[in-house]
Amino acid sequence: MEKSNVCEVGFKLDKSLDYYHEMLINAGFDNVYNCETRDIYWSNKKFDDMSENEIKKSCVRFRYSEGFGGSLFDRDSFPKSGFQNYLIFDNLAENSFMCPIEDVGKFEEKFKKYYWRRVFDTKKVDYQYATRKMKSRIQIQDIDGIGLVLYYDNPDYYNFSISEQRKMLIDELNSYGFDFKYNDLGIDKLRTLYYKKECFSENQNG
Repeated sequence: MEKSNVCEVGFKLDKSLDYYHEMLINAGFDNVYNCETRDIYWSNKKFDDMSENEIKKSCVRFRYSEGFGGSLFDRDSFPKSGFQNYLIFDNLAENSFMCPIEDVGKFEEKFKKYYWRRVFDTKKVDYQYATRKMKSRIQIQDIDGIGLVLYYDNPDYYNFSISEQRKMLIDELNSYGFDFKYNDLGIDKLRTLYYKKECFSENQNG
């Protein structure tokens, strides 16, 4: 299944993390994993009129992640840091590879040499919830400059159309205690940061 055929919802939330934590625990979920993450993006493209997914695909991303809790948290596996989507900058390199955050400056100089610029530098705290039956996780992220956002997709729905997936995701989330409507739009993180105003769409993977 092509990733472009996957619908992911990203609804901005209006209550506290404690509220949603209690709601999901009462619905049978476990808080499986928590982490603090910093993402740095570089690109040589202009993002005007691009979708959220098109912006992501136009960027090399460096991610630094430090876990701090959850039932599946393994302290010995952190911190984690490395580059993703690096092939769009150097088609002879590995697409993803580990790299200590102390070495980012070396890559920054290389990007500048070829007129790539740092376009985003974002931080978030991610709280992930799941049940034993789930193939995915409900992620509640506290994103700097945006607020609390719920992200979710479900591999069981990937063979359906984007519009069908979206309705199924909303129905499923509402069965756990949320109250989303079919006409509620999700917030696009990168478009919001780029335009410096809240930007919304039906599919945060679109």
